Amino acid sequence: MINKSTVTKCVLAIAFVGFSFGAQAQTQSQLEKDLAAFRSWMQTKAGLADSTIRQEWPTVKKEYRELTYSLDQNTRKMSSKSREEYSELKSDYKAWEERNETRQAVSLERNELEHWEKTMTGTTRIASIKPAHLRDAFILALDVTREHRRSWDLRDWEYAEFVVGELYTRKTEVLDKLNNSDKIKIAALQVEFATLKKSREAKDRYQEMREERR
Repeated sequence: MINKSTVTKCVLAIAFVGFSFGAQAQTQSQLEKDLAAFRSWMQTKAGLADSTIRQEWPTVKKEYRELTYSLDQNTRKMSSKSREEYSELKSDYKAWEERNETRQAVSLERNELEHWEKTMTGTTRIASIKPAHLRDAFILALDVTREHRRSWDLRDWEYAEFVVGELYTRKTEVLDKLNNSDKIKIAALQVEFATLKKSREAKDRYQEMREERR
């Protein structure tokens, strides 16, 4: 015969499991809301003109920290799908941040920039590239990078990085309209571009060190 003490313990254990599950579900629900807010913020900011972003940049960075604080603290509690999307959005932000801060520090000439945009993406209207054509634009940009990266000087890389940054921005704007295959391919191309750029930077640093030792 089961005594009352055993029954009470079982009831308490079940209640605790139910409470824990409910708390976890509530946490995940809030994280989904926070992720949706961050996604919406990224799409809104990416759609603003560069001149507006430059004026608001300190505020933009502050808002980014506020929107990602809770998400960073609870990343492990997210679903695998949400974790993947969050990581992708943060990567896009970092590329976007680097592009905007580079744009402020470096004066890029409009005519020259349009030449680079046309060469690397096939258009000077990157902000209007349709979601179905964005993958091809990224592929072209990486083809050009692979072909010319060894002959590009630092100034060339500044233009190339800015153009690829424009593609990142466009990707953020239309992220929900891209199919999974395109998202995976574009993400791989983003990583490749960053790797090629770092490789060139490492080569330049090595060359500088050799010259200093002479």
